[in-house]
Amino acid sequence: MEDNEVFEKYGDIPLYFSHYYNFLFIFKSVLLENGDQVFLQLGGNMEKVSALVIDASETMTLNENADNEIAYIKNKNKEVLWKQDLE
Repeated sequence: MEDNEVFEKYGDIPLYFSHYYNFLFIFKSVLLENGDQVFLQLGGNMEKVSALVIDASETMTLNENADNEIAYIKNKNKEVLWKQDLE
């Protein structure tokens, strides 16, 4: 999948805070009808994490928050269909 296709198809799907691990705030979507799931990881190091303001009750989207972050989509078989890794 091309980036523009991903952002058009999945860019506005709500992503919910899942957990924090090793300087990463992990957000993910609910399972979509086709079995796909969207993931977004914010942070990555102490400097980035200290600059973030995260409200776990607020949803995020790829279109709003994926710039310079790690994002990926997995299908129902847990295979990665698309990945953006800008680190």
